[in-house]
Amino acid sequence: MRAVIWPILICSLLGACASSPSGRSQFTLPQPVSEIYSEVNMRLQLATTSDARYQCAESECDANKEFEMRVARLGQQLAEKAYALYPDLGERIERFEFVTSDKAEPGTTSNASGTVVIFGGTRALEPSDPALAFILAREMGHVIGRHHDENTATRIIVSVLAQVLMPVTGLFRALAQLQTASSAATASTTTATATAASLLGSHAVIATYRPQQLAETDTIALTLLAHLQYDPQETADALAETEQRMDDSGWPQDLRASSGHVAQIAQGPRADKERLAQLAASRPPKLIFAIGNPPAGAIEPGPRALTQ
Repeated sequence: MRAVIWPILICSLLGACASSPSGRSQFTLPQPVSEIYSEVNMRLQLATTSDARYQCAESECDANKEFEMRVARLGQQLAEKAYALYPDLGERIERFEFVTSDKAEPGTTSNASGTVVIFGGTRALEPSDPALAFILAREMGHVIGRHHDENTATRIIVSVLAQVLMPVTGLFRALAQLQTASSAATASTTTATATAASLLGSHAVIATYRPQQLAETDTIALTLLAHLQYDPQETADALAETEQRMDDSGWPQDLRASSGHVAQIAQGPRADKERLAQLAASRPPKLIFAIGNPPAGAIEPGPRALTQ
């Protein structure tokens, strides 16, 4: 009976199987559930990231304010293009909100509700407008691509499976029946073990598809920038200049990989550049979510395709 109940519970938690903007199949959750989980994860990341340790001088404060204004200006432009290019986005997210957090290191984070946070340490990289726009659009790509929904679904599935299927859990339950006096300690140990297994397992599963997520965010970012009239080569040059001021920590490594991807497209075959030109001239296909892989008719062609 239990073997039947748990799959039903998992399926009830999942909103549906969906497709990312690149056509990759995803498990997703209902938007309210994903919003809660991703908000907690975002706050946890902010809480564990070091704050800036100095009180800015007048000129430094002015520079910080100018950076915040640039973030707000570029963010608004990108958000307008995002809602125009992805009509279904408005059904999930009321608006994008761009926030600058007073953190010492460079980086970005976001949640499923459309809040995009850029760390104050990013200003030290001295990104030009094309580079800063790409950084913001790249983080927006996680929201547009429903990556928060996908990661939350993975964490919940792995957590449920860890509680039900982990052999160590069954062993502790058997010991609990023999040693009722230590039942509280046994339950605590069981919960801790299952939680650790869940955490490690979800990280391992997410790592298997994270490269595809990052590639999707690059594509979404380039699409948005193309509609702001930023040429791929201009963006690649701006990121290469910014890259010279980055260290080898986690977020800069991801941005460095994106920089290489953009440079590859900018210097690549003519077909890549023509594809970007098409992205700038027409909206991306509208994705209709379905159970399993979407059939061929589930992708609505853009205006350009309708006229051919």
